[in-house]
Amino acid sequence: MWSLVSLVRRLPELWQDEQTRANLLGGAGLLAGLGAGVASYAVLREPLHVRLDRLTVRLRNAVGKLPTTGLRLLHLSDTHFQGLQWREQPKIESVCRACAGLEYDLLVHTGDFLHTDAGLPNVMRLLDGLPKPRLGAFAVFGNHDYTVYSHSRMLERAWAKYCETRRIHHADLTRASLATQLRTLVDFGDYFVNAPFDLKRTGQNDVNALERALAERNVVTLHNRYTRLTEPRVGVDLYIAGVEDVTEAAADARLALEGVPHDAPTVLLSHNPDILVDPAIAQVDLVLAGHTHGGQIVLPWIGAAHTQTNHLRRCEVAGYLRRGNTQVYITRGIGEGIPLRFGASPQVTLLTLLPE
Repeated sequence: MWSLVSLVRRLPELWQDEQTRANLLGGAGLLAGLGAGVASYAVLREPLHVRLDRLTVRLRNAVGKLPTTGLRLLHLSDTHFQGLQWREQPKIESVCRACAGLEYDLLVHTGDFLHTDAGLPNVMRLLDGLPKPRLGAFAVFGNHDYTVYSHSRMLERAWAKYCETRRIHHADLTRASLATQLRTLVDFGDYFVNAPFDLKRTGQNDVNALERALAERNVVTLHNRYTRLTEPRVGVDLYIAGVEDVTEAAADARLALEGVPHDAPTVLLSHNPDILVDPAIAQVDLVLAGHTHGGQIVLPWIGAAHTQTNHLRRCEVAGYLRRGNTQVYITRGIGEGIPLRFGASPQVTLLTLLPE
């Protein structure tokens, strides 16, 4: 069997044979067609079809404080609307179809409602199109709700930060051996796919306008605070807390939980799952988060292409996991930062909370 080097060397000779040339061109065309098909699916198909998933979670200390039939909670996140009607309207319609006729108790949204302020009308269209929760709606903000980012120069910024953290000087690297340069390049690749993207901040979104619009729809925003939900007629006595965003605000789980009895069933909303490293989380029964988009691209044998977090492994980028006695659910969310998904379809989730 030819080695790759010998094959490359023989390409000019092989190209002279008509049949071989036809086979090579056909193979190249097939690969190009497959690539175009995958790209089309990742940009135009998978991101626009939002699925409704279901999960049952049992909470400790919840006997007599949750209905025996369960408290049903609809979890949304990461809509990332920016006013692109051709893309956002199909998402809204997909979510509304998936949730049509749904009966549930609480609506929660774990942030990144917006990509830019221009997306606010579509946020409201989505909320208006959903069946109304019986007991209330709660939300926290994500980093994009506060800040407008640019993805330009993302690789350049990541390289600069990598060199800073590794104390690498460009002049020293250019004088280093080829083996050292290759090792550095491989190490940078590992850093790039595992560290949160360092995006350039180009502006601010109007979070006050967002909060006012949510309040008009009876959605309560929880800024490092909690609320106690009591409904004796249906057997509910539950604490719901929310923290600010980890990167663009001042997340404080201790403050959010201050005053919550340690033996009370508690759900905490956080946009970024990196809040899990906060010791105060040990008091919480269930953390609901988003931010990761499930990696957006999930590859065979590799898993999520990126976690967008500092403290999650690739296998933890979405779905159910635990931290000690604290249960965690991370949704893949509805929207995207970069407009593509592959193997990480957008979702909303109906969680049924039961006493343990």
